[in-house]
Amino acid sequence: MAAMGDAGKSLDLSITIVGTEPEIRCDLRVPASAALSDLHRAIQRAFGWEDRHLHAFTVTDPTGRRRSFTTDEETVMELQMEFDTAVAIGDITDGPGSVVSYEYDFGDGWDHQITVTGDAVAPAGQFSCLDGANRGPVEDSGGIGGYRQLCEILADVTHPQYRQMADWYTFVTGHSAFSFDPSEFDIEQVNGKLERLSLQVNGAKPTPEEISAVVRPARWLLQRVGTEGLELTKDGYLKPAVVAEIMSGLGWERQWPGKHNRETQTLPVWELRTRMQQWKLLRKYKGKLLRTPAARKIADDDAALWDHLASAVATEKHPAVEATSRVVVAWLLADQLPPWRSVGDAVAQVLMAEGFGSPDGGPVSEAAGLDLFHAVRGGLVSLGVFGPECGVLAPRVPSPGGLKFLMDVRRHQHVGGSDG
Repeated sequence: MAAMGDAGKSLDLSITIVGTEPEIRCDLRVPASAALSDLHRAIQRAFGWEDRHLHAFTVTDPTGRRRSFTTDEETVMELQMEFDTAVAIGDITDGPGSVVSYEYDFGDGWDHQITVTGDAVAPAGQFSCLDGANRGPVEDSGGIGGYRQLCEILADVTHPQYRQMADWYTFVTGHSAFSFDPSEFDIEQVNGKLERLSLQVNGAKPTPEEISAVVRPARWLLQRVGTEGLELTKDGYLKPAVVAEIMSGLGWERQWPGKHNRETQTLPVWELRTRMQQWKLLRKYKGKLLRTPAARKIADDDAALWDHLASAVATEKHPAVEATSRVVVAWLLADQLPPWRSVGDAVAQVLMAEGFGSPDGGPVSEAAGLDLFHAVRGGLVSLGVFGPECGVLAPRVPSPGGLKFLMDVRRHQHVGGSDG
């Protein structure tokens, strides 16, 4: 695989959603060697789709034969299409003017026409957006007709269906209907998503600086505990002076309200300390917080600490937490974290699909799903996955180093799954 930064052949693609007026379009530059599975992921990010429905690519070859491809096994079973995750966009196109169809959501029927507009040279493996017009449709809005009606209603607060549609829009997107602008196209946001995709497609490795930034909170606390350990309060918490020192030392003071002198009232510190115990780096013994034998070996080795933490996050002790970890990591890597108001229900639905239930034998509740989500995300926030911020208001998007950490977590999850 070519390293990022090496020059590579790319294709300029103009992608439009057929039948939209005004036209919804996104112009992408993609590696000619990009597999259709990765082009699918790029289109999903560019148009703001959520990858919750079936999809297929269709091309007419030089002999006039129509060929359909998919990277979705469910689609193969339903429609008997060719299944080839390795076929590249450059293999099924024949230079500028070539056209490929990409259909997403066979119910709503979003047909994207992909036209090759030119050849280019770009850093190998890089996906980028060159231009675009109008934001992508709202998922499950009912196809072209349904989306057009949604736009008309949300543009008129006096419309008798405005409140109903505004509530629906807010529920499915997590955003206020007042901010909805169908003509908006945020190329910077699209390129941010495509850059995160490029890192994943190329299997980018973390730099020493990125490793240091992600593990910094864990390393800081291990060094503060030191070889002698930290005396705890009689109730087993960190002493007030240490809590304040942690908040100051990690630069977290402005990210959490309060005096930062009680661990029970300073969630970032409590989260970090308890997680370090769950990750088998710290332990309580005779009124002190001590390094574990594993921590004593890696406390001063950022790369080893990174590996330990990635494995620990991937292999949570409780099965429901481990399952939640898998889905949260997948959401973050795909730029598809659900809106805050629906994330608890989304986790609950995933867990029930995997056979989990409540202790009384009933379905997993939304509240339980939300608790599990916060347990997993809290652990990621307590590291440097989202950058220097901490607390419940940390960003939804991981930093580049945080993304690479999540890629390592996923690798450990896949290894664990194959072994199980």
